[in-house]
Amino acid sequence: MRTLRVWFQKRGPIRYISHLDLMRTMTRAIRRSGIPLWYTEGFNPHPYMTFALPLSLGMESLCESMDIRIEDDTSEETILSALQSAMPAGIEITAVKVPVLDPKFIAFAAFDVVFEDVREPDDFYEKANELLHRDSLIVQKLGKKGHKKVMKDVDLLEHLQSFSLKKDGEVLRMQLVLPAGSTTNVNPALLCDELLKLTDGALYRITRTALYTKDMELFA
Repeated sequence: MRTLRVWFQKRGPIRYISHLDLMRTMTRAIRRSGIPLWYTEGFNPHPYMTFALPLSLGMESLCESMDIRIEDDTSEETILSALQSAMPAGIEITAVKVPVLDPKFIAFAAFDVVFEDVREPDDFYEKANELLHRDSLIVQKLGKKGHKKVMKDVDLLEHLQSFSLKKDGEVLRMQLVLPAGSTTNVNPALLCDELLKLTDGALYRITRTALYTKDMELFA
């Protein structure tokens, strides 16, 4: 038995399925692929699958990973091909590799955000750029206090590791790095929603592009 890390992209309408539905989708796809998957023992055996930092609903991603265990020495290339042939539209298997790092080492995530249908892109760009250069931006974020869920004040700009903002016609593109992981996790939608308050109309799409350790090394 050995553990492999399956890397995949999640794009298009399938970004609206929940993490639980994604797990069900992957389970069915793995069964259709016919790969020699290892199942847990006990009364209700199920395939071993663990996901690193599940994606928020509505986001796309270029860097999702799922760890599985197989029972023989089937090659990574064979597993990749078998899995890809069983995947639904919107999920693309990009690599199958031996894991290097435990998901607990994930500390940051990079995102690409596209703002579309902006009514006054020049004005929006100027206001967004000014907001991102402020000393602070306090918003409320759902958190925990003991066993209770509470709303907490969070300074988004304090957590913003890096960012860039560019305008291309009526489209604005923002790239940013935020904390992500078991210790601290900041959803980029919090910042995007604040930016939308600066314009009368716009839509945004968020794509997670990379995962990093605390030393800003790529998660692998």
